[in-house]
Amino acid sequence: TPVTGAVNVLKGAIVTSDRIITVSQGYAWEITTVEGGYGLQDLLSSRKSVINGITNGINIDEWDPSKDEHIPFHYSLDDYSNKVKCKMALQKELGLPIRPECPMIGFIGRLDYQKGIDLIQTAGPDLMVDDIQFVMLGSGDPKCESWMRSMEETYRDKFRGWVGFNVPISHRITAG
Repeated sequence: TPVTGAVNVLKGAIVTSDRIITVSQGYAWEITTVEGGYGLQDLLSSRKSVINGITNGINIDEWDPSKDEHIPFHYSLDDYSNKVKCKMALQKELGLPIRPECPMIGFIGRLDYQKGIDLIQTAGPDLMVDDIQFVMLGSGDPKCESWMRSMEETYRDKFRGWVGFNVPISHRITAG
């Protein structure tokens, strides 16, 4: 750089790349702002035509509920009858009241404000007024992890939070 005389390898990569791929469309936009560009926003803005955000996806074979090895019952687009059994098994596993008719919301992800956890924190108490159960799996910001534990203590029959990541549990939350 002209100021420090240091070489900025990231800047060089941005200038010479045919494509710049980010983890989401939102992040693709965010890196072109003053807040998210960390001094590279003008350069990134000038390269908007080659920046693409690709949202995380899943392996459809590994997550196919008709043959998923991590869930207790299998179901498909043609036969959903076992889906409620998956939810009931998850409720039992997590110590929630077994209520097949109760809607269940699941969240699997990083507990980070960038991922919108603040929206869940804001809505959480209002959601708990409704007849629902909420299951979360994730790790990240220690304050978010503490919030999740607090929600579980406050709403024992409605909320479960799992700090960390566990592949089998993530499959069972999705199936439930």
